Amino acid sequence: MQSKKTKKLIFLSLMVTYSLVLYIFETLIPNPLIGFFPGAKLGLSNIITLLCLLNLGFKDTFKVLTVRIILSSIFAGPVSYLLFSIAGGYLSLIGMYLATKTNWFSSVGTSIVGAIMHNIGQLLMASLIVTNISMVSYLPLMLGASIVTGTFIGIVVNYAEPILQKQKFY
Repeated sequence: MQSKKTKKLIFLSLMVTYSLVLYIFETLIPNPLIGFFPGAKLGLSNIITLLCLLNLGFKDTFKVLTVRIILSSIFAGPVSYLLFSIAGGYLSLIGMYLATKTNWFSSVGTSIVGAIMHNIGQLLMASLIVTNISMVSYLPLMLGASIVTGTFIGIVVNYAEPILQKQKFY
């Protein structure tokens, strides 16, 4: 018989795996809007981040996100990917956590907050790397993408969360 700690560790490991698989899958999807939104992605791994946040809380979600960022950065290549993932991922997690604490936002709204914060984090990191704050002027374009991607991720979470709660793996 498995202990509660063992079940939770297995569940967290599965969440990291799912997140990493979604991240790798997303790298295979061509971006038809690369001219307008270079580097923009759907953020499929954020499905797992939001599901974990809603069901496990900040601490465990932080663990899952950290392991996913490290592993995906190993697969992605340059160190800059790690820096962008840290800036975007952690700021996104903080934004979504705060959004869930207000009870003002649905899963879709929380996801949009996360997408916006992710883009802000990445643009701030880009500004630090190139030592030019004008990179932030790209934000209005990215906000439009954030609304679209955040809405999509939130809708997926709305459908996936009841299934996850029925399983009670954690």
